[in-house]
Amino acid sequence: MREAARMRNVAVWTCGLTAALMVGAANAEKPASHPEPVRIGAVAYAPSAVTIFEGIRRYLADHDFSVDYVLYSNYDALVDALDQGHIDIAWNTPLAHAQYHCRNGCASQTLVMRDVDVDFHSVLVVRKDSGIESLADLSGKTLVLGSNQSAEATVLPRHYLQSQGVGFGELNILSLEGRVEREGNRCANERDVLAEVIAGRGDAGIIGRYLWERIEAGNVDGGDQLVAVWRSPSFSHCVFTAPVSFDRELGQRFTELMLAMSLEDPATANVLRLEGAKRWVAGSPDGFVDLVEALGGQQ
Repeated sequence: MREAARMRNVAVWTCGLTAALMVGAANAEKPASHPEPVRIGAVAYAPSAVTIFEGIRRYLADHDFSVDYVLYSNYDALVDALDQGHIDIAWNTPLAHAQYHCRNGCASQTLVMRDVDVDFHSVLVVRKDSGIESLADLSGKTLVLGSNQSAEATVLPRHYLQSQGVGFGELNILSLEGRVEREGNRCANERDVLAEVIAGRGDAGIIGRYLWERIEAGNVDGGDQLVAVWRSPSFSHCVFTAPVSFDRELGQRFTELMLAMSLEDPATANVLRLEGAKRWVAGSPDGFVDLVEALGGQQ
């Protein structure tokens, strides 16, 4: 009986070992598990933000790239979240990107941008009856600027204009800092700047290139009262930012998938249309050098 019991124990042990080996072999044949969902952060800059990022989430999931998204009420909170590791990637304004970049030893990854974010520039428009024909004529005039949180409406224009000898102490500045846009963001819209100039409350104002192109095409009421007297050097606009520590392969895969979006694909067309873009392009740090310099950072 002792021999029979011993044989039963051996049989049980052998079966257990065999099962363990089989499980181990099966696990060895499985591919490495997909990492935790990549966390994307953005500001709820418009009611369409949920539609946009839900569309991105579903598109990426269909290509075996799992993401979650978190929407914040302002860019300060978004930059803090990226800085503290609460999110992996942030859809940033140029200023938010540069602020994060400077805060982290002038280091970051610029992943993806819209086609309209490349070769962006600001335009100084003036009323035709203002007597302003060049930058030298700005002295004593009223210049309308957007929010202090706007790279294209305030930070970079001041930086560029001062480098060209414009003395801001000699100007009357009408700042739209704190004005709430239709979308609820505390970042004055270039259309608000334009409205102030057209209404005669300012002699000159800073707007973006695409709005100026609409004015040139005759598509803006009151635009015939204006002329452009200066255009800034080119810079980059919004960008998906990631920390230097973010996995490079994941960043590359995210970039590749975003670049593959097309207006011809029903799964991605709406995202592109809502973002006002025809396609996504790979990001580059080159377009943010001047902005980093304006913030006192060094590349």
